[in-house]
Amino acid sequence: MFYTNLNILFELPLIEIKLYNFVYFIVLLSFPALAVASYFIFRKRSEKAKSIYLWCLLAVAFFATWITFIVALITDDNNQRINFFARIPLHMCSINVILYPLFFGLRNKMPKLLKSATFGYMFFMGSVGALAAMVISAPGDCAGDGINLLRYNVFSYWLKHGLIFILPIMFVVLGFYRPKFKDIFITVAFVFCFLVLMEGVNLLFSWLNHLIGGTENANFFYTRSSDNIPILKDLQNLIKLELVYMFPLIFIIVPVFMIYYLPFGIIDLIKYIKTKKNKVNQA
Repeated sequence: MFYTNLNILFELPLIEIKLYNFVYFIVLLSFPALAVASYFIFRKRSEKAKSIYLWCLLAVAFFATWITFIVALITDDNNQRINFFARIPLHMCSINVILYPLFFGLRNKMPKLLKSATFGYMFFMGSVGALAAMVISAPGDCAGDGINLLRYNVFSYWLKHGLIFILPIMFVVLGFYRPKFKDIFITVAFVFCFLVLMEGVNLLFSWLNHLIGGTENANFFYTRSSDNIPILKDLQNLIKLELVYMFPLIFIIVPVFMIYYLPFGIIDLIKYIKTKKNKVNQA
């Protein structure tokens, strides 16, 4: 494998990362620490300075994702070239390195509803999904016995997912977005529309991949198959139709989004109580 050879070539020391070991928690907690540090460093800076800083982080996430893909393509790692259209990084987290800069860059040109939908998607869906990928479903070649954090594909996995997780929170911390309760339901509607779009992309890219001699079907956002992912696998066992099997997820993601929104809900409630008391005192 290319990455194994690269690791041997540079004689990288072994810093083992596996679920819930010391290195794992250091990596995981480094991203919230980044958000806290960013707040204190940039809270009194101009919007332009904050934007430049966020664009730099967005660029890091983008290149961490696409360099991995390009290197694998050049070396034809695991038949990457023949399955080009099925391997493009458009999965649930990888696609966000494209969507985040797009949504952030167009934020001042969007209608209010669309901004709520796109920033809600990043905050609720993108951030929660990346956190789940690090906490629940980290792949075996990126976390486990003998897995070296310093290998490029391993390091880029954690860097990409960590930034996808924390960037929407940093949009909030630095004043570019403030989640509202209604954004939860706007986001859910946006996500399901996006799933329908990705089903179309999967059908097209699967056809293109077979056209060039590939053997795999595109399955971005898992609309066609669960790929044995917990919860999705159970849903597909109950509902055999691709894409449709994901619709019951609404009963899972809405409560999760509400939990994610809870700190802001508490703050809003406190502000409402204080405002009401002030009005009573002034009467």
